[in-house]
Amino acid sequence: MFESFFSLDGAAYAPGALPVSVKELLGLVVSVMKDCEECVYHHLERCDEERVARDQVLEALQIALVGGGSVTIPLLRRAVSHMEKLPNLGDGRA
Repeated sequence: MFESFFSLDGAAYAPGALPVSVKELLGLVVSVMKDCEECVYHHLERCDEERVARDQVLEALQIALVGGGSVTIPLLRRAVSHMEKLPNLGDGRA
């Protein structure tokens, strides 16, 4: 059963009509709205690996805030803090 899920996950994030970077941003937004902190960190790290621009990630997080409401703010704060630890998404002040 787990193998089926993990193969679905891998297929969903594989290159296709949408670039992998866009898929990771979508995964990030869904993860915030589902309140999955571990998932948020995973997608931030994947965005970093895919060289997604910092401003694109921040805009995606804004969409998560609009969709998820104020209850997402604590997780969004932790997400931005986590971004500072990543080589490509940090703003250089960490």
